[in-house]
Amino acid sequence: MEAISSARRVGDEDKSKAMIAETMKLVGNSAFGRSDMDMSRHTQVKYESNEDKIKSRIEHFTFHGLEELNDSCEITMKKRRLNDKNPIHLSVAIYQLAKLRMLEFYYDCTDFYFDRSDFQYQEMDTDSAYIAFSCNNPFQECVKPELRDHFKQHKYDWFPRDYNTEVAKFDRRTPGLFKDEWSGDAMVSLSSKNYICYLPDESYKVKVSAKGVQQSRGRNEDVLNPLGFESVVRDRICNRITWKSACHSSGTLWCGQTMATCPQSQPIG
Repeated sequence: MEAISSARRVGDEDKSKAMIAETMKLVGNSAFGRSDMDMSRHTQVKYESNEDKIKSRIEHFTFHGLEELNDSCEITMKKRRLNDKNPIHLSVAIYQLAKLRMLEFYYDCTDFYFDRSDFQYQEMDTDSAYIAFSCNNPFQECVKPELRDHFKQHKYDWFPRDYNTEVAKFDRRTPGLFKDEWSGDAMVSLSSKNYICYLPDESYKVKVSAKGVQQSRGRNEDVLNPLGFESVVRDRICNRITWKSACHSSGTLWCGQTMATCPQSQPIG
């Protein structure tokens, strides 16, 4: 963890090493993802065209599924033996500690220093929170008057130090501290990992999250915009998105296009 944080700090200082910093971030994320891998779901895929062999595979006790192709079958088999050697306890600890930190920030910081009429949680993820405040500079203006001195004493338990540039850059990559990554005037939250944040008077300042929806190369931009999200809330309709995919099988390239709908869920903000 310290090596990753140090590499990212170096990348902030020297732009020529930004690639190394991003690579170290990937190393940290991949190590976590690997330790959390569910080995029990691993299968083996076999391709058979002989009818007798296909029948034999189907009758085997490890048979899991079959998909017919042009002149053959794609057969999925469960593994007879599983070597569950991943340190799952590591990823569980990371998840739980992250969730604990988010709860600490809510109860011991936000709910403690602010009156509940001055803030509203819009969305929370494993390591982030979107909060609506009643003032533009909440941590200067909205803190309870009787707790302002206490907040100044314990401010850096929650946020990066800001009394000079050097320490601010260092703390920006310190795990466990909360940084302001985005701010705006409006947010529409439809469901978990499905929201949009924006400034109504600035069309270029938009942050969109729609897990599982293709967004590259301008895909679905006619739906993933403020008007599209607002229409779900105001008109109670489902917006349709386009999903494009391609697969290669038996020397043939198949291109497909399917449609999906945004879920009708209760808006939370």
